[in-house]
Amino acid sequence: MFNSILPVLSLLVASIGLQDNPVPTLTSVVETAVAADTVPGVSIALVQADGSAHTAVAGVAELHGSAVTPDTRFLAGSIGKTFAAVIAAQLSLEGQLDLDASISTWLADRPWFARLRNADRITLRHLLNHSAGIPDYLESEGFNSADPERGERGFTPDEIIDYVADDTPSGEPGQHYAYSDTHFILVGLILESVTGERYGDLVRERVIEPLDLADTQVLEGRGYDNLASGHQRGPSGGLAPTASDGRLNRNYDYEWAAGGLVSSPTDLARFYLALGGDQLANERTVMMADANPISLERQIYYGLGVFVTHYPDNAFRLFHGGDFAGYRSAVVYDSRTGFAIAIQANSKAFDAPGVVLQLNAALVNEGL
Repeated sequence: MFNSILPVLSLLVASIGLQDNPVPTLTSVVETAVAADTVPGVSIALVQADGSAHTAVAGVAELHGSAVTPDTRFLAGSIGKTFAAVIAAQLSLEGQLDLDASISTWLADRPWFARLRNADRITLRHLLNHSAGIPDYLESEGFNSADPERGERGFTPDEIIDYVADDTPSGEPGQHYAYSDTHFILVGLILESVTGERYGDLVRERVIEPLDLADTQVLEGRGYDNLASGHQRGPSGGLAPTASDGRLNRNYDYEWAAGGLVSSPTDLARFYLALGGDQLANERTVMMADANPISLERQIYYGLGVFVTHYPDNAFRLFHGGDFAGYRSAVVYDSRTGFAIAIQANSKAFDAPGVVLQLNAALVNEGL
């Protein structure tokens, strides 16, 4: 869909090597995306190792509405999994939890636990690296039938897990990779059990505030300042908005620890720069250890809440994407450049991961 962008990236990126300001290159990327006429608005940020942030935007925050600005925010989708994993790594480093303990340590008294397949053999690490095998509630017929009727009420974590507790596992715990949002709903429950705090408070206290992520907010409620309107394909084939005037058209809180954030590309890039650099180095070590292999040939793994790619000379790339409620996001940090790049858009049709990974690859090839 966005093949028209990808071939020109290497040419565009060449300009970064010729000037101190990469904004013209980033602007060309987002303007090309909007010109493809499949996304109303796009925002991108590149943060260098010294913390210098460069941004570019194109298009509109709402159809026939105001323009996207660097302050425009989007739902970040599954990038929130990396936030949850950072908290789990911190609690592990503090000796408050054992990543390899059975989830029964914290969840045995939940109403659905006795029905959960392989529950006695699943560990917290299995949840965090998607090897637990618990089916994804987003693919549950029962959940999807009930979802449109919930509106303002939404779902509790226990209600979500109840939809898939009886379902056949995707594989043996610790022996396969199968991405599932349900895994991180369970992670959220465990983090709350360990600390006695609400999950949203943990995210604020342990990640958002220490890293000064001023644009990032836990997804609680429906109204948010500077929120773009997400878009999905409507029944007639056109774009149907999922928000208007900064207010989501329904309750999406149920994404919770599997995502559950409103943010900006600058904040997401700063977060991944912290994870790839010195600020969260100890957490990164925990999150990259014993990662779950996805492709040994390409050296791609899923660590704890983050996709990891290994390169020669101990170089690495950290990545995650997000796709939720008509918003697309992606963020990458690459140790070979020391840069973090994040992109967000207000249409489900936008290939955020493809664009950000191609841009990162072009930067690496330029030796920047």
